[in-house]
Amino acid sequence: MKTILLTAQMKSILLTALLLAPLATLQSSEPRLKPGLPAPLLKISGWTEPRLKPGYLAPKLIATEWTQGGPVTAFDKDKVYLVEFFATPLWTCDDNIPHFNALYQKFKDKGLVVIGVNVNAKLALDDSTDIKSLVGKKANTRIYPVAVDRVNKPQGTMMDTWMGAAGQTCLPCAFLVGKDGKIAWIGNPAELTEAKIAYPAWLDERIEELLAGNFEVSKAASEFMAEQKFERKQHLRDVAEGLLQDESLSGQALDDAYEMAVKANEGHLRNDAQRASHLAVLARATFMKGEKAKAVELQEKVIALMADTKPDDFDAEFLAEQKSILANYKAGHLPAMPSLAAVITLKRGDAAPKLNCGEWIQGKPVSEFAKDKAYLIEFWATWCVPCVAEIPHLNALHLKFKEKGLVVIGQNVEGKDQSPVKAFVKKMGDRMTYPVALDQMSGSGQSSMAKMWLEAAGLNSIPSAFLVGKDGRLVWMGHPNELKETMIEEALADKADRSKTPIADPTSAGTTTEKK
Repeated sequence: MKTILLTAQMKSILLTALLLAPLATLQSSEPRLKPGLPAPLLKISGWTEPRLKPGYLAPKLIATEWTQGGPVTAFDKDKVYLVEFFATPLWTCDDNIPHFNALYQKFKDKGLVVIGVNVNAKLALDDSTDIKSLVGKKANTRIYPVAVDRVNKPQGTMMDTWMGAAGQTCLPCAFLVGKDGKIAWIGNPAELTEAKIAYPAWLDERIEELLAGNFEVSKAASEFMAEQKFERKQHLRDVAEGLLQDESLSGQALDDAYEMAVKANEGHLRNDAQRASHLAVLARATFMKGEKAKAVELQEKVIALMADTKPDDFDAEFLAEQKSILANYKAGHLPAMPSLAAVITLKRGDAAPKLNCGEWIQGKPVSEFAKDKAYLIEFWATWCVPCVAEIPHLNALHLKFKEKGLVVIGQNVEGKDQSPVKAFVKKMGDRMTYPVALDQMSGSGQSSMAKMWLEAAGLNSIPSAFLVGKDGRLVWMGHPNELKETMIEEALADKADRSKTPIADPTSAGTTTEKK
């Protein structure tokens, strides 16, 4: 998983840009994750109308290959099935393994069959070796059957017949199949509680009810469709916002964008923060339609809603932006929106930017790159759950390669309040032994290292890492999980071939949370 690191100004732009890219990570319109919400997911596409719902017959089990246990090719009438779709490596999926093991052990003698289906997008059409090895690394931790789905096939995959048919665009995703062979429930099997994955008893209860034959499928279907309606509103809002980026939009195209914005605001939304987000798009569409007074009224409602929300829901910069938009509407001007296209000025092979770090809170300060060393610089934050989960990996690389000339640097990008970092690093002790630096913050709260490295490279999420060779040039950049030790060894030997160094696959990077 990755945590998207956004300024308030970038928020709406990134939403639409990623929405329109197939198999890309998508930032949720939720202002930020809170306890009790579904756990963070890997968003793999935009909203689609579900054709498969609770109460419908389950599709066939047509996995390409069974890497562990199985094969399971049909549903027995005396059993209940829990089918989970996952990707590797994705921490939100991997963290589910102990829970699914526990469910399997608890209910296997009562008739539960647990199946894991891997749907990594980078599985080759004619070779599953790479994914098999990744799945195999977790083989000793899974006790239930695991299959590989060849998702790059044009059709006839479980990704199509299950996930796509049900309109499910996030991983992990679970399906419960009853003894009648029909889908009983579809959803995310976990919740986020205080930045940790939690597994409430409701999934156990659903399984027990299914096994006993008294599960209310009609109720599950109603809940499922209510959630799909909400997802559709989010989708309409994001697409409308993308269209409204074009200040010259007119005619039928403008009418379409306006209609989408109207529908995105119809009915119930989860909270005032979401309502404000949706109304802001409608206000812009209304202004572009020529109804300036109404646009002002809508934008005033946006600001009023923001004033009624908790301080954590929106930062001061975003509120100031919305007030500026209101001032423009009142003056009769359409405020410009930044381009969707990110300007990438830092690429592999380029000279690494300067280390304009702030305070070094652990290890010897590094101000410039030595010619006899390679550097691995990881951008992280204490509030970023996947970043914290990545620390043992970084620490292991530091311990393994430090004597060979690798310098690992944990570049914190906490944001305006950097106070928690020192205590966090101290508490980590020998689990985090590499040098750690705070970011250099400007008076306006702008992050220097994040701007010079992450923003310049077009990386909008953390954890993200950069490998710098002995010549001071970038060898690799991406998610730390995608960095192979052979790349480090080549960089230390000054033999890195940048032309063949892959950029991390976004579908294996993970999903999104947001820290403002």
